[in-house]
Amino acid sequence: MTILERSKAYEEYVVQMRRWLHENPELSGREFGTLKKIDEELSAYGIEHVEVENGGIIGFIRGAEDGPVVLLRADMDALPVEELQNLNGSRACFSKNKGVMHACGHDGHTAMLLAAARMLSDMKGELKGTVVLAFERSEEIRTPAGARYLWKYIYDNGIRVDSCYATHVYSMIPSGTVGINDEAAMSGISRFDVTIEGKGGHGSRPDQSNNPIDCFVTIYQRIEALRMLTNDPYKPVTVSVGKLEGGKQMNVIPQELSFGGTVRFFDMAESHKFMNALKKTIDLSAEMCGCKVRYNIFEDPFYISTVNDPVMADFARRAINEDFGDGSAHPCEPWMASETYGGFLAQWPGVLCLLGVGDPEKGSGAAHHNGQFDIDESVLIKGVAAAVCYAKNFLEKGAELAESRKQYRMSLKELLIANDDKEALEEFFGE
Repeated sequence: MTILERSKAYEEYVVQMRRWLHENPELSGREFGTLKKIDEELSAYGIEHVEVENGGIIGFIRGAEDGPVVLLRADMDALPVEELQNLNGSRACFSKNKGVMHACGHDGHTAMLLAAARMLSDMKGELKGTVVLAFERSEEIRTPAGARYLWKYIYDNGIRVDSCYATHVYSMIPSGTVGINDEAAMSGISRFDVTIEGKGGHGSRPDQSNNPIDCFVTIYQRIEALRMLTNDPYKPVTVSVGKLEGGKQMNVIPQELSFGGTVRFFDMAESHKFMNALKKTIDLSAEMCGCKVRYNIFEDPFYISTVNDPVMADFARRAINEDFGDGSAHPCEPWMASETYGGFLAQWPGVLCLLGVGDPEKGSGAAHHNGQFDIDESVLIKGVAAAVCYAKNFLEKGAELAESRKQYRMSLKELLIANDDKEALEEFFGE
């Protein structure tokens, strides 16, 4: 019997867990009920685990034989989004926490990992190594991002990790699609939040003022050209301004204006190039307009890109296709959203699987971080089976491949430097 066939016994459980989590969403840093639920479920199945302060929960399923170690990860936090009915009015369950919802699918991620943990625990007599379970808090925010505390716990306790695997549901590809790319899976992100200080005045005498709105317009008009002139056209970079605050009266020239946005990229060098050019543009525009600049946030990067190891991605596709049927897992279009899981992949060779959950007939397919976002629950078991398939196959025959890829990995300290995470560097390493 294939792993996909065996997973059907856990289908009711994964849907049950997803619905409980969806109905009880909690924001980043406040996932106390979610942690308690995960603890209860792992305890019920006798799975060894520990709560990591600020980080989440790490569990261990030890197989019948000593061997390699594979880490499976899921995030658990929700978003400050008001839930709406899904695209065709058929949502199966609703948030009970007003103004908070699982608008990115983390309820599905945690449910799938719980079901995979239960299935792997039942199979531990067949496992030739150890599975580490990483349930991550606070993925949606930088401070204090839960991933850094999980990494530090693994580092401090000398926990060996040979490979890692995670699933992210994705509404923009057809339901049931198992997308595994050789390299780029999700983008990195750099953030900027800038205040322009001008000289306010009366709207009738713009000559007596230095209008920060004029300065912003100069900057904004230049941003798109910057991307075209600065970055390699074969290495995609996108930029958007999503925050703009300045002025309240039609006849008053404001003293200040603030704007902010994000840059998305797969190649960190391209992010560095764009951010350097953006800063130069802001500084020169401010000087030309007689304004001053305050950089509230100017991070490069905020999160590094999520890049699969090509050797492990090929191994994952082969293992899943052998179990599910040829063609079930294949490359898909990379996603320009960003994920903390990129930090796991920077340290350990592994894979992010994008699981399609978009089905218009079932009302799913709205964009992530949107009040109408929903997932097709019927494919969650496919995500469970894919994770179990990767874990079991890796423990049996993937360790040598992963060992050959470790030369390309970062240490925790190198990762924090790459992520420009000064707070964690100071807290963890005193630097």
